[in-house]
Amino acid sequence: MPLKLEIYGPDGSWIEIGKVKPGDLPGSISDNKPDGSRDIYIFGCLLDDSKSVIYRSKAGLDGEIGLVRVLTSADLETVAELKRGDTHEMRIKTDRSPEERRIRFTHI
Repeated sequence: MPLKLEIYGPDGSWIEIGKVKPGDLPGSISDNKPDGSRDIYIFGCLLDDSKSVIYRSKAGLDGEIGLVRVLTSADLETVAELKRGDTHEMRIKTDRSPEERRIRFTHI
């Protein structure tokens, strides 16, 4: 089963925006901090589907070229390990978002 990513919508409901299945390349999302720094989160579902893991890169770069996302990272720290049914919520401000948004990861 995949790792599901949702965003909290303006109507007060969770909206699914993507899934990462076992064997898929990891997903990533960036968070622009008020102090000008940037965290890069990398997430995926393990090949054996035993859990999904969310990491924060302590150093790295990311960017988009058309539909392709380019990412380099170093020194990853584990933010959350999710087993079936577990969720993890975060607040992030992406390049596309004018304000901070709630996101939720669920290992389904």
